[in-house]
Amino acid sequence: MKKFIALALTAALAISMVACSSAPASSETEEPALTYKTGMGTVISVKPTNEDAAEETGASAQVNTSIVVATFDSDDTIVSVTIDVAQQTAKFDLDGQPDGSVDLRTKIEKQGDYGMLKASAIGKEYYEQIEALEAWMTGKTLSEVMAMPTFQRDASHTNVPDVEDLKASCTITVQDYLAALQKAYDNAVECAGVPAKTGLGTVISASVAGEDAAEETGASVQINTNMMAVAVDAEGKIVAAQLDVAQQKVAFDLDGVAGTTDLRTKVEKEGDYGMLKASAIGKEYYEQSKAFTEWMVGQTVAEVAGMPTFERDASHTAVPDVEDLKASVTITVGDYLEALKEAEANAK
Repeated sequence: MKKFIALALTAALAISMVACSSAPASSETEEPALTYKTGMGTVISVKPTNEDAAEETGASAQVNTSIVVATFDSDDTIVSVTIDVAQQTAKFDLDGQPDGSVDLRTKIEKQGDYGMLKASAIGKEYYEQIEALEAWMTGKTLSEVMAMPTFQRDASHTNVPDVEDLKASCTITVQDYLAALQKAYDNAVECAGVPAKTGLGTVISASVAGEDAAEETGASVQINTNMMAVAVDAEGKIVAAQLDVAQQKVAFDLDGVAGTTDLRTKVEKEGDYGMLKASAIGKEYYEQSKAFTEWMVGQTVAEVAGMPTFERDASHTAVPDVEDLKASVTITVGDYLEALKEAEANAK
């Protein structure tokens, strides 16, 4: 009897040891939960044309802001990507006065008005080619996309995708989009949850001034591209957001010759932007931008867009009147809220 009991205890102990040793093994095989991050990147270029009286052409300036918003998982796979370009042109006559208005739409917003279809060898408009490029990028890792082979089609198209899956759908040059995608990854912030959709919104304005010989000031144009990236979860709550402004000024002298232009965004300028010396709360623009978008997390776009604001002065007509932001955000946010609503409407 004692021998039977001893054998039974030994068997029970062995079963217990197997059970204890198997539990950690099964937990070790569980896949870690994916995490996500969302970012926005830009590449800016300016193409000024000096006045040429001999050719009877006035000065002009084109500002191109290539924008990429993307969400990545913890394996660096692209789960959502949006590409657009804000391309604004200001023209001046031989007297240095504005010649026509500035179209404030992005390339995607122009749709068929952009006019690529008539010159396209594959019969695709710009927005259609971008849709194809975004679809090709989605599901690939950042390194896979950045390693895409390209070729030079002509002097204006130096980096066209040399990818079989894109030959019938995308023949535009893509180097700025790839560079902006890399910056989006580098700038990305961690999502506070699982994003269901990610979007980009823009609000663009132009300030054009003609030449004034009496004041010895040449013509100029400043393009302000307000950009908002937002990722929302399945319930519509914001899990990540980023804000930036591309503010480029092209100034001409009295002979219609363009000066240099700073190609950085407001956030990229950091302390060089120069808000600190005028800030009542001792915060630079990039710090206020970050505080504003971090405050959005956990709220819906409608809740954020409905925030109370007040007019501080003629230049600051919509400053947040929110207790949690009084020590961190004193910039005017009207255009940012409009860009946020557009970002949600465009989200995919």
